Amino acid sequence: MIFSRGKQKSILFADVSGSSALYKSVGNEKAKSIIDEILNSLVFSTKKYEGRVIKTIGDEIMTCFDKPENACRAAMEMQQASEKIDREHTLGVRIGIGHGKTIEEGHDLFGEAVNDAAFVTGIAKASQILLTESVVKNLPPELYMATQAFDQVAIKGSTAHSTIHRLFWKPQSGGFSETQVFSAQDVSNHLDSSSLSLIFEGQNLKVEAGNEPFIIGRHQQQSSLQVDSELVSRDHCHIVFRRGKFVLIDHSTNGTYIKPDEAQEIYLRREELPLLGSGTISLGISHDSPKAKLIRFEC
Repeated sequence: MIFSRGKQKSILFADVSGSSALYKSVGNEKAKSIIDEILNSLVFSTKKYEGRVIKTIGDEIMTCFDKPENACRAAMEMQQASEKIDREHTLGVRIGIGHGKTIEEGHDLFGEAVNDAAFVTGIAKASQILLTESVVKNLPPELYMATQAFDQVAIKGSTAHSTIHRLFWKPQSGGFSETQVFSAQDVSNHLDSSSLSLIFEGQNLKVEAGNEPFIIGRHQQQSSLQVDSELVSRDHCHIVFRRGKFVLIDHSTNGTYIKPDEAQEIYLRREELPLLGSGTISLGISHDSPKAKLIRFEC
């Protein structure tokens, strides 16, 4: 029996990752107790922000909200709560949120928003919250400012690429395991650069604003710059010109390593980073490895 058709809903999937390793390290009873406590906290946050639990599937929970804002605030609290519960172990919660029309049948929901939320949850890493474009464009300013473009992907069932966004639920660390945060002055010093030079194995290439994305990867026909290595994905990373600066967006399996001159190496995986000043790029392997094939960039 169908209760409703076409209602706009925000769908949130939250998946507890790392549970298999936890069972092996601490035993069945203790592991189940920790996971159950996390799942209970997910339910609590859902209800606190006027959401509804649709179903649980193993270590995953599916919920829905009338407003994207409520779904995002619930997701942020879910991450904060799970971090407090599992301080001694390596569990993490992966969260994906989509928004759009749904069909409700019985106690279940179906539709594009459900499929999109499940898809971005599969992309998310532990402790990340990923949002579809339909969620981000419906957020109030204070929440919108806590988001950042994360990746451009073809969501399952679509041939067109759309932007996936990340919602930050705590201040970013000063480390380099995540995308580095630059100061406004760092960025403004390079806003006038409308071209980017790339030097690789005797090739000197120029990326021009308005003539991108510039694709780097292993695929011979589709890549603007081909890098032949088993560590490099066919479509490894893109360089785009956005808001006055060139930005590298990683799409790869093994990640991209960027080392600005006179700065520490930065690791990206399905994340993005402005290319400011000059430095080197290594695909799929750290600069320290003798197998690294370095691409020189200069703005």
